[in-house]
Amino acid sequence: MAGLSLVRLALALVLLAALQVPCVVQAQTLDTYRGRAPAVFIVAPDSKSPARATQMKSLKDAVAGVLARDLVVIDLDDLTPAQRQRFDVAPDAFQVILVGIDGKVIQRWDAPVAPATLFALIDAAGR
Repeated sequence: MAGLSLVRLALALVLLAALQVPCVVQAQTLDTYRGRAPAVFIVAPDSKSPARATQMKSLKDAVAGVLARDLVVIDLDDLTPAQRQRFDVAPDAFQVILVGIDGKVIQRWDAPVAPATLFALIDAAGR
């Protein structure tokens, strides 16, 4: 049992480290998550966005729920105009986009969203 706790702790630490490092996800990368895990995209005009900081902090604070749902958190703060068009997000806009395991958008928000809201939608969608 202690071994399992250490594994979960290690996963939590890896997730926390990943949440601190912005990543730009390309189209082929998005396809790797389809059928495997839900994803939440945090789309911000830049890395200094207050809404981005609020959303990332709330997800870090809820790391147990993120891990329990295998939720992939993707921080997109440096999108090209073509990528913003693909995600249907204006150049100066902030959005949180929840994508289901099937790759379809479950819901979008124009402001930070509570992790509990994300978790409820993921749980309702099932696996």
